Amino acid sequence: MEKALDSKLAALKKDPCSREFILADAKDADMAFGISSPGMTLDGRTRSLSDFRDQIREIVSQGLVDISLMSASTSELLTIRERIFDSSPVTPAVRANDATDVHVIRGGQYSISPSRPFATATLEHIQAGKSPCTDEERRLGANLGLYSITFNNDVEQDLKTLEAYKAFRLEAEQKHFRHFLRYFILMCRPNCMAFRLRKSRTLSTTISCGFWPECPHPPGPSS
Repeated sequence: MEKALDSKLAALKKDPCSREFILADAKDADMAFGISSPGMTLDGRTRSLSDFRDQIREIVSQGLVDISLMSASTSELLTIRERIFDSSPVTPAVRANDATDVHVIRGGQYSISPSRPFATATLEHIQAGKSPCTDEERRLGANLGLYSITFNNDVEQDLKTLEAYKAFRLEAEQKHFRHFLRYFILMCRPNCMAFRLRKSRTLSTTISCGFWPECPHPPGPSS
């Protein structure tokens, strides 16, 4: 089945002024928040991971989003084993890295320290659910990922972040893996008090890492 993401990207490439927009459902919280990641029910109970995945199944069945962003383990179940995306216009995607600033654990302070590059999942596990794998097996899983980086306003730390992203891009190109990039820019130095408020003091942008021409006729103030 044709994926809504691909048709919208084609439309945007053909007409940069197109009003098409891409809607992603972020269900990758289990890579950061652990047992609390599924959220709470209306009666105040913590949802189970099974309930969390049922929500993904329901949203995918509705076909109202373009991308379903998941952890590698959730994608292995839903994309590779259950094949729920085969007859859906929704594109499966996996969080391709989990830098230390999203390591939100009980009693931990990683999220208030300068971000360090890290990735739990390998591209083989995202694409095929195992490593090593054959080129044919790579087609079984997700072939789209989110790569997220945080600039710490520290040249040594940021250089490591950029070097890790460069290595990822080269590997992704070699393995024909598509990705989009989200980056955060810290608005203060890591050692200042405002660093603890980083989530409210950052600029966040998501871009597609591919051909994305700019509109030659930007909308006016009333658009």
